[in-house]
Amino acid sequence: MYYIKKSLLKLAALLFLFSAPYVYAGAYVMPISIDIEGNQTYTTMEIIAWTEEEGILNPCYGWNKCYVGPDVQYQDGPPGMQGACNDTDSCLTNAQLYPTTADVMRAYKRKFSLPFKARFPIMPNTSKCVGLFYAPYTSPGFGNAQQYRGSTCGKLPPPRQSCSIDVPAEISYGELTASEVNNATRQVPGYVRCKLAGEITILGMSKDRQEKIYLDSRQQLYSTLKIEDKKGIDGKRIFVEKGFTPKRFTLTSQLHALSQPKAGNYEGTAIVLLSYN
Repeated sequence: MYYIKKSLLKLAALLFLFSAPYVYAGAYVMPISIDIEGNQTYTTMEIIAWTEEEGILNPCYGWNKCYVGPDVQYQDGPPGMQGACNDTDSCLTNAQLYPTTADVMRAYKRKFSLPFKARFPIMPNTSKCVGLFYAPYTSPGFGNAQQYRGSTCGKLPPPRQSCSIDVPAEISYGELTASEVNNATRQVPGYVRCKLAGEITILGMSKDRQEKIYLDSRQQLYSTLKIEDKKGIDGKRIFVEKGFTPKRFTLTSQLHALSQPKAGNYEGTAIVLLSYN
């Protein structure tokens, strides 16, 4: 009978989790709340994480001026970025100096340590969704800002709505032997809380919005997520009670090995998302 020394087969797998109520292609933005104070409506959002591929041209490289930051897309026109860039200083104001989108990302992170939270006034009647934008200048009201490369735009919460999602910072598989790796599963609880009652969707995916979350550079070991009985990439609809009553859900991670892994430590990063229906 052929034996392999067990100590050579041990593998430690770790999956890091970020939680956010919506995801964007490059920047992961959390729309936290919509608040009304007197005659003014404010949105609070948070940039949780931001990743970019190397070598992609910055769309505003070489302009006389370029602002990059979070803002709200409106049904009647693009944002002016006045609130984000001038009222709250949430923007990179010299993005025209950086040749690639990855350079812009790094410059933004140097100026604002992520996660970074911003709160600024919006026009509530025509507000549509939130994202990351760039513009040659700022202006009150509507402007000429465009969504940053590859960014999608996520629905804002209803007025006076505020939700949060909590998951453990990591899922640890501990030490596994080679024969234990494929299809190994771990489960952790997560919780959603909302100010107002309503239905939301919870999703789980890789940072580039793929089902497979790779744990090695050779892409031979990966994890997939499930939210309750649904694939994480498809999402699970959950009804949440009002008053920030915690609603529990189960997050399941399953390992998949395309070849026998070598001994060592493996880790990957996933995003667990909350989107407003």
